[in-house]
Amino acid sequence: MNSVETVKKEDFFFSSSVGKWLFQKVKLPLLVLLFVSFFYCYFSALIRFNIRTNFNKNNPGYGEFNWFFRKQELNPDQNSQWYLQLLFILLLSFLVGVLVLEIICRFQQDYCENLSKNWLKKLVIYRCLYSSPQMLKSLQTKIDNVIFYNTSSLSFYFINIPINFFENLVKISFEFYFLFFFLSSKIEEELKILALGFNLIITLAFLCYTLLVAELQKQKKWEKLQRSQLERQKTQLVLASLTWQDNNSEKSKKKQAWVGKIFQLFDRNLKKNKPYFFQKIIFDLPTLIIPGLNVIFYFFYYRYSAPNFTDASIVYFLSLSIQSIFWKFRSLLKQIRDYNKAHVYYKEFNSLIKLLN
Repeated sequence: MNSVETVKKEDFFFSSSVGKWLFQKVKLPLLVLLFVSFFYCYFSALIRFNIRTNFNKNNPGYGEFNWFFRKQELNPDQNSQWYLQLLFILLLSFLVGVLVLEIICRFQQDYCENLSKNWLKKLVIYRCLYSSPQMLKSLQTKIDNVIFYNTSSLSFYFINIPINFFENLVKISFEFYFLFFFLSSKIEEELKILALGFNLIITLAFLCYTLLVAELQKQKKWEKLQRSQLERQKTQLVLASLTWQDNNSEKSKKKQAWVGKIFQLFDRNLKKNKPYFFQKIIFDLPTLIIPGLNVIFYFFYYRYSAPNFTDASIVYFLSLSIQSIFWKFRSLLKQIRDYNKAHVYYKEFNSLIKLLN
């Protein structure tokens, strides 16, 4: 029993919240994961950026390898084999900086999730050790649900939310670097301002559109969920009634009537969900149009203003950076939904721990 008391003081006694306690338990491997994730994002961006700059002789940064913090001259005018050096650096960056680091990230992420799940299970079981048998009997269903289901979901969100948030911020930072790099290129100022303004205004408009329809989308999803839950309840009742013995024709007719009603309910819900399917597409309009913004811009600019496509690749990369920033911000906004789910699991877990005190 003394060893148990020692474990309680060292591992399971905390005066703060469960979240802070759990963070202390997974802090070191989580920080390692963040560190590795940063360099994974760095090398991924590094490869993409240097392929862009060396895509065309007119691109800024052509003939050099940009490490972001310094530039390595490859001297294409003096060295005819400079592209082999470029490809070697890119290949090495991919094998070591992307492939190996991604393997480490996946391993470390799985380890952090399972480590947090391990500690959460231990905490519940340890609190059960010092609770009364009567209390455990009354909470048995809740305890089983938390240990076998809740801890897995809570651990997943506890690790994935901060990691995804961190990675998106790092990627946004690199995209801003790309954006300002291409803005400093030697193409006409008028073209840069036009391309920047066009993409930025349209992207911000779509971002505002996404925020405005978010509440309406949430309401429509809730209505669909309500219909699905009602349909599920009635379906369960009908299936339960089908287990009755057919002692007489009256019960058989009732079964047929209930089956007919549930079929009608299926058809009504399908009809009501048709507008929802169309509305869902309208809500996701930015995801459909944003990838084609550069094509739309090209059409108007080169149709009415520019004589040729000399600077097309630079404008394309500039547009790509703006659109990538939009996608990363959109990913950050989507995490609000994951946070809400995690909060539900956290409240359920925390309420059980308080009851077991």
